[in-house]
Amino acid sequence: MYYGVDPHHPELSSLIQTIISATIEKHGKLYVYALIDGTFDDNVGHQLWEYSKQADTGVVSLYDNTVLSGYEECAPFLVNLSSENLPTLLKLSEGKPMLSIVQSPLPIKALQQHFAAFLQIRTTSDGMRMVLRFADTMCSQNVLNMFNDTQRSAFCSGFTAWHLINRKGMLTTIDGTCLDMTAYMPPAVGEGNAIDVTDRQYAALIDAGEADYILCDLAKQAHFLVAERTSSTLYSMISGLLKQLTEYGIKKDKERYALVAQAIMLPERDQALALLEDAQKHGAEIALQRAASSR
Repeated sequence: MYYGVDPHHPELSSLIQTIISATIEKHGKLYVYALIDGTFDDNVGHQLWEYSKQADTGVVSLYDNTVLSGYEECAPFLVNLSSENLPTLLKLSEGKPMLSIVQSPLPIKALQQHFAAFLQIRTTSDGMRMVLRFADTMCSQNVLNMFNDTQRSAFCSGFTAWHLINRKGMLTTIDGTCLDMTAYMPPAVGEGNAIDVTDRQYAALIDAGEADYILCDLAKQAHFLVAERTSSTLYSMISGLLKQLTEYGIKKDKERYALVAQAIMLPERDQALALLEDAQKHGAEIALQRAASSR
């Protein structure tokens, strides 16, 4: 399965240990957890679920004692991280955006209860709910960008640092504000373990995943694309093309997909941009027909 991420950097394990140590040196003793999205590996998800039902395993499901209880096989899990289990977790997560590292003064159960407030979003216009995939590291920053200032502040108040394994197989650190457990104030847990968002926030979250959707779908249709370029390079190219389409006022999903799919296969960037400019002037259908006839 293709998930649109590069292989882990060869030095990732040592980078993780270095940044964990640096954060502890700066802020004092902290708990260290792996945050794992169990949906990317059925076997891993099931095993973590079984561990989470046992006492003193150092594994908890974020869905435990929430409205999503009963769906633990596709839940995010917190796992006590150590130098012993880090190599195994890195091996299991190779090529999958399922692993990040959380440092916090909160014990594991308290951090689980903190994240319980953010398991879903609910649109205020119609009450529609959607699971919030913040443990999927390709969604994590999109989620943070979707939050308003108050929501982001509440989310980040449960940890000191959140280290995401990013698209290039390196680390991106999100600074939190939880530096002292005694000063921690739990966020309010809304109905259905959901936070309310506006239609604009919801649309922004969906739009933020457009490049990932196109990248992964194109990988199914044209495998040679992903064989020739790294996932991060392709993602950057697709994101740039989508931004240009937005500037040109081309907003229909099918047109955007078709134009990007054609443009990404052109050998030169100037040719790709010329295709998009042609679509702005004459419409997507005519531009695509011209591109097809010129091959």
